[in-house]
Amino acid sequence: MMERHGIEWEDKGTHDQHLSVLDYKKEQRAKEIAQLDKVKAKKQKEVAGQEQRLKELAPAVKNMERLAAEFSADPEEVLPEPGPLESARAYREKKAKPLWAKIVKVLRSVYRAYLDLKSKFERLQADYGREVRKNSSLSERIYEVCAERDSLKGKVRDYERVRRAIGPEQADRILEAAYQQEQAEKERKRAARQKTRVGVR
Repeated sequence: MMERHGIEWEDKGTHDQHLSVLDYKKEQRAKEIAQLDKVKAKKQKEVAGQEQRLKELAPAVKNMERLAAEFSADPEEVLPEPGPLESARAYREKKAKPLWAKIVKVLRSVYRAYLDLKSKFERLQADYGREVRKNSSLSERIYEVCAERDSLKGKVRDYERVRRAIGPEQADRILEAAYQQEQAEKERKRAARQKTRVGVR
């Protein structure tokens, strides 16, 4: 068994190893796409939920409009004429003040309901905007992963063409030499970093 790229390989030859790395990467991209699709579906459900909550606010707004309409009637209908022997003071105390108190109470409740609805609506709009942005970024990531997967498929096809053109043994020797060179470069960089750390102390 040999270990490369964090994966254990059987000693079958570098061709199988190289293809297995690409296959592994393709498999990982496919898994990532599937996971991103699940997250995207979840986010779409959340966006639908936000839209439903916005629809639920609509009846409350209608109720506020109904209350406002009730007190927008003709003042002659809401506030009756004074009786023939009724004094201005009695009219004010018995009819005008109670009506005024009722109107003020309704206006306050309408205003509180308006503030509450406005606050909920703004929160829902902000939540909805965040979900739409998250959904958009997930779609972009899925597109990137799909493009990377397609690129890997192309590399596998190109590798197969080169292998057929120069022969399997020559391809294996070139890959092994490239691998050895990469490992030597990594070791050189690691040694340089360690040397720098020791020098800093």
